[in-house]
Amino acid sequence: MSQKSKLGLVQDYLSAYKDKDVEPIWIPAIWNECQYDRFLAEKEGEIYVHPYDFMTEHLQYLSKLSWRYLLKERTNLDDSAIYSSLVRYSTAWDYNHDGTIESGTFLRFCILLPLLKKIGVNILYMLPVNQYSKLNLKGDIGSPYAVQSLFHLDQNLHDSLLDGMENFTIHDELSALVEACHLLDIKTVVDFIPRVTARNSEFIAEHPDWVYWINNDALEGFAPPPIPELGFFEECTPDKLESVYRSQETAAFLRKFSQPPNELNPVLWEQLKQRAAKTGEEILTLVEQEMGITTSPAHSDWINDVQPIWTDITFLRLYKDFSPQVRHLINPDQAPYVLFDTIKCNDYPGEEPNLELWEVLEQAVRFSLETYGIDGFRIDIGHVLPTPLLTRIFDTIKEINPNAILISEDLFNRNHKKAANTGYNIMLGSGWNVMTQITKDNLIAFLEELPELNIHVFACAETADTPRITSRGGVEVARMIAVFNQFLPNAIPYVTTGYEMNEEQPLNCGLGDNTNGADILRAFFNVMQINWTNPAPMLPLLAELSNFKKDWLELVKPDNFFVAQSPDGTVLYGYMHGDQMLLCCFNLSADASVQVDLKAAVPGHVPLTVMLDSSLTTSSAGQTFDNLLLAPNQALVLVDNNRQAI
Repeated sequence: MSQKSKLGLVQDYLSAYKDKDVEPIWIPAIWNECQYDRFLAEKEGEIYVHPYDFMTEHLQYLSKLSWRYLLKERTNLDDSAIYSSLVRYSTAWDYNHDGTIESGTFLRFCILLPLLKKIGVNILYMLPVNQYSKLNLKGDIGSPYAVQSLFHLDQNLHDSLLDGMENFTIHDELSALVEACHLLDIKTVVDFIPRVTARNSEFIAEHPDWVYWINNDALEGFAPPPIPELGFFEECTPDKLESVYRSQETAAFLRKFSQPPNELNPVLWEQLKQRAAKTGEEILTLVEQEMGITTSPAHSDWINDVQPIWTDITFLRLYKDFSPQVRHLINPDQAPYVLFDTIKCNDYPGEEPNLELWEVLEQAVRFSLETYGIDGFRIDIGHVLPTPLLTRIFDTIKEINPNAILISEDLFNRNHKKAANTGYNIMLGSGWNVMTQITKDNLIAFLEELPELNIHVFACAETADTPRITSRGGVEVARMIAVFNQFLPNAIPYVTTGYEMNEEQPLNCGLGDNTNGADILRAFFNVMQINWTNPAPMLPLLAELSNFKKDWLELVKPDNFFVAQSPDGTVLYGYMHGDQMLLCCFNLSADASVQVDLKAAVPGHVPLTVMLDSSLTTSSAGQTFDNLLLAPNQALVLVDNNRQAI
């Protein structure tokens, strides 16, 4: 390792202080992949360690582990697994046992990397790590998606162990994490937020016209207009524009918007700007107090959506004019506004792009690639960006990294061709939604469309935006679904941080909410920690699944995929080529066992041998069957007895 590398500098610094007289810290014992044995105490799933000594040994272990891996220039998505992390949450812990949960950091996330390799992870997707706004806080800590700056990082992700490193910035700490990931052939992807910004965005001081403004008295109860003529959760397609804009509710909504402060009162705006620069006061607060306007909260682009508005963010004004499709439906003096259609600049672009803003967005992706050495981006609500802007962003990314990983947030598999043609190589897809209701019809329909996809989708039952699968059916369901998602064609197993520990508390519940609006703790907005001391985590099963799949990659291809006939309440799918056959069986019932006649399901391929069993209490692995009795929520993976390896 080069001594000039950021990770090398961190290693040298920590090593120099490994005998320093500092207070030890408690960490989860499951993190101790380096087999550190100089801990001072041990209890209830934790160990008490000297922080500098432990981190020194752990980073040395990473270096030794790296001998097994070679960073691949191009990622094989058929042999991939994604881990989604909110860095401040993934390694948050009460390190001092003083009742205070400390934020996770870039440095401490390095502790998790060997665990991620055990479960086959080769793509780390980090939710926003940028500086975010503390104004209009949601919860007690605020949402990471209220990004205030695209060029600064969240200072909470700095690790105090590195306080003494001179000329070593938090940017360097992220670079060191990326280097550590690359040692283990883990590509790094970060969230890029080009469509929204914090309501007190750093852009406002110089470019107040880059966001949208409303009158102060419109803020309370602000929400998109209900459209009685249209149904619940409808997409704003061109045929609905007349209904939307002819509505009296819409007319009242549009009157809430204001011109930006620099146009509303240029002289006062300049005075307030100078005052904020001199005193450090919040410019948005001054505008609210002195001019009676504020930035507009953001909302869904779906008509009659019940999802609450996002009070901490506002949309960026990507066009200076209105779309030609709606100009005849609004007043000539209408202030810039946001509505279902204007959000979707892909379908309703203006004719005068805000090119200065577009250039800054391009600069932001270039900055992240060149500063941190990351390998790609998930483009937040990128499917609503204007195509010319998205093309410019993608061209910039691919100029720097032709093999960049680009993830689309699109929620529907049906849009796979569009996402692939746009330049994405992975998309979120609809699996998370299908698995909010785990029924045979839902799963079969999902399975049958996967082989035809032009792009890989996430294979998951939960994301950072959904409730946990354990909150829908418990641990046995979560384990069954882990098996289900491991072997899908054109789909990448996706682990939301905490899933590997059977975590029940969500990061957010914006999609597929099953809480009925309950005020529960969510990691997006509250200080929380994962249950890293769970005595029966999902980790061993995920590791077993990953290791097993690697032996069958030549068979597990879309062309070999089939969905087998199965009894009510069960789903069977698999892969077959010549005498090679792999079959995955799932009992969707939480109450009843089900008989499965394997001779009817896969004629000519019995008996079959069980290779994997999701059950926590018993295991039939190694046993051979003509007929199965699947226990409630049990998943089994079987292979043709004549061909058990490839």
